[in-house]
Amino acid sequence: MIKKTTQIACTFVLLLFLVSCKNTKQKMQEYVNTFNNSSEFFHNDIISGAKANAFLDKNKIEIKIYTNLEPNESSKSMYSQMSPAMFSEILKNDNASMELIREGVNFEMFFLANNATILGELKVDEKELNELLNKNKMVSIDSKESSGSGLNPQFQQMLSIMNQNMPITNEDGTKILKIDISDKNELVYHVEVPQKYAAVLKGEAAKVLMKESILRSSDLKTILSSIQQYNITTIKYIYLDDKGKLVNDIILTGKDLK
Repeated sequence: MIKKTTQIACTFVLLLFLVSCKNTKQKMQEYVNTFNNSSEFFHNDIISGAKANAFLDKNKIEIKIYTNLEPNESSKSMYSQMSPAMFSEILKNDNASMELIREGVNFEMFFLANNATILGELKVDEKELNELLNKNKMVSIDSKESSGSGLNPQFQQMLSIMNQNMPITNEDGTKILKIDISDKNELVYHVEVPQKYAAVLKGEAAKVLMKESILRSSDLKTILSSIQQYNITTIKYIYLDDKGKLVNDIILTGKDLK
């Protein structure tokens, strides 16, 4: 999951659209044209396409990001909670977007699953953007962890964006508290489990069952293979009870997917 959001956000951050001194409606149309002419740069193993539309009579720009993600409840839960923080950072780092918002243009941004259902969205005007930016302060990554892994700066930024929106509650009641990089260069998920599950998730037998459950995820292989370009080959899940005590941990590598 972390890699998916990394690819999506980093693509936006790198595309700074240049808008000349024109009226707002002309700027909107130029923004959309530039976006769509650059849409080929969005294609990767996660994003299948991207399209922007300008609704000049409504002073609105709509952006749709088409992905190959499965429309399952886990993805919907994750992206619905993460979208506001992620999209606000995307807009903040794009000068043209910020200029248009300051001129009264509303943005509507959508993540779509492979069947075109909405995974996450953000509808924002200037007031909403200011509230989001004030609420979602960037969370810095421990410098020791970052420097030790040689982590890509864009990947560091996306970890910060994700962590600023924690905890994220899954449909099964578990909560992702934090995502970071260990001194062994592992991508580590810190997950809180409900007290009613804590006892049954302890021990080696439970670890085997939990690992098998994770490996059944249709998106895991894509995630693990994608983050390898950032010199990360291992994903670790640390499960804690609601008191912060260790329940269990699971480590996944590329070998587990073969």
